[in-house]
Amino acid sequence: MELRQIGVVRSAIKTRKEMPTLGAPAAIELLPGFEAGLLRFEKHSHIWVLAWLDQAERDILQVTPRGVSDQGPEGLHGVFAVRSPARPNPIGLTACRVRNVEGRLIQVERLDFIDGTPVLDLKPYFVTRDAIFSAGNSRIGLPATREALQESLWIQACNFHGEQCADLALGVRIVEDYRVRFHDMGEPERWRIAAPASRLCMVDALMGMTRTSLGRGTLKLHDTDSVKFFLEDGLAEYTISLEAPGDPQLVLRAPEKVLWEFWTSSTTS
Repeated sequence: MELRQIGVVRSAIKTRKEMPTLGAPAAIELLPGFEAGLLRFEKHSHIWVLAWLDQAERDILQVTPRGVSDQGPEGLHGVFAVRSPARPNPIGLTACRVRNVEGRLIQVERLDFIDGTPVLDLKPYFVTRDAIFSAGNSRIGLPATREALQESLWIQACNFHGEQCADLALGVRIVEDYRVRFHDMGEPERWRIAAPASRLCMVDALMGMTRTSLGRGTLKLHDTDSVKFFLEDGLAEYTISLEAPGDPQLVLRAPEKVLWEFWTSSTTS
């Protein structure tokens, strides 16, 4: 097999330890001679980037993933079960949004490859075949901080909805709070949610973050202005206090007391 490098990553992130979990703004600089491959590239908002992780270990088959606190045997995962850079053939694969193209330079929103990483290929992300909404994952690790959890949820909600708005941000804050309160920032084995029919942007956010759906019955709509999470032995409800939509970034930073009233009930009491 013969691999040909087509470009290189340009990023402010120089080491793996500096790299945020969800990546950082970056650019892909194609090598001279490959620019012609960008013909009609503007048809696609997102791309797959394949890179050669030239600094990665290649003789390790089990690792402890980021976010897993157990450093013993119970925390080990095979490299084919995680996204670790350590693997027999250190090929990196990341989907990212294209921000701009100028000549041989492709600016992307987020990329989790460090500066100088060789790029092997670019492929378009196809919504008709690459988006698998019903896919599932069992938890591997936990977010390092609550801020990291919110950032991850915000990206998931925006990726699903396609736009930013206050109700999207409010949905993120509610799911963030629920996961912190009940699941140590993790996720339940199965989501069951009721959401307000009057806030469809929030409904999109909930679907994007929890993979619930109306057809499968894991998401229901109701007439009250609240979000309900059905627990094994009760109910957690967020009654929304925010009267008028505003700046989504302000909603993401607002005190919880101005966004909702929270209460729980138990079916065993």
